Amino acid sequence: MCEEALPSLDDRIGGGTRRDRFIFRISPLLFAMQLLVWLITPAWADFMEGWQAYQRGEFETAFKHWVVLGEEGDAVAQYNVGVMYDEGTGVARNTERAADWWHRAAVQGHPLAQHNLALFLIERAQEADLELAAHRLQQAASAGFAPSQYSLGKLFAAGLGVERDDERAFALFLQAGKAGFVKAQYNLGKLYRDGRGVEADATKSVSWFSQAADQGYAKAQEKLATRYAEGEGVEKDLVEALKWATLAAREGHPAAQQRRRELLTVMTKGEILEAERRGGAFQPRTPTQN
Repeated sequence: MCEEALPSLDDRIGGGTRRDRFIFRISPLLFAMQLLVWLITPAWADFMEGWQAYQRGEFETAFKHWVVLGEEGDAVAQYNVGVMYDEGTGVARNTERAADWWHRAAVQGHPLAQHNLALFLIERAQEADLELAAHRLQQAASAGFAPSQYSLGKLFAAGLGVERDDERAFALFLQAGKAGFVKAQYNLGKLYRDGRGVEADATKSVSWFSQAADQGYAKAQEKLATRYAEGEGVEKDLVEALKWATLAAREGHPAAQQRRRELLTVMTKGEILEAERRGGAFQPRTPTQN
């Protein structure tokens, strides 16, 4: 079985990590302004008052503005109220109320609310909830939302809420990976490596690990170090192997730390210095769509 078939996925944007999540919840600061199509409504001015208050750190004021709009049916305001309840920002934290507000936005077709509601349902881990979570993720994935494509792929890979389907999982990871979603790219590297849901291809595995590693993802960097060290899917290159192992080790990756120690015992001083130079020049790339 491909490693990490069942996700731990504890990353989260805007609000810190409190417990394991299927992927991450999404905060208004990072995404609300990207969905302008949702915001061009007669209540635009009222919404922006809440947004400006949020930017100033006046969270209770922002919450009051968005609750009013949400009660009137504004999907983005409903989504944001849900995030504030989920994070305990401007209001006492209440995940059940967060889910209720996300549900209101989700039934209007708001992909971020559909995604967050799905994560809430997944955390409860009841079969009926998992089936509904898969449905909500499918809605958001069909709208082109890469995080939902990835999370839905995880459900298919694990057979949670849906019948296990490795080929479907691969297809969803591919959609998200092509959109630049780093965890999907990393998982594509593993699927091509293991021949799960797709024919094994060491070269393509390295290519996807490389795309994720270039974004600074330590797990992919460690896998890439191994490929260069062993010459799997790429020409053997101990300098590149040490560069990637060092970068991942700096992020606390234990396997990368061990790989780095092993490489240091077999490399020349000149090779080590070159690997350090390359690592020092490394800058994570901004994800791009393929």
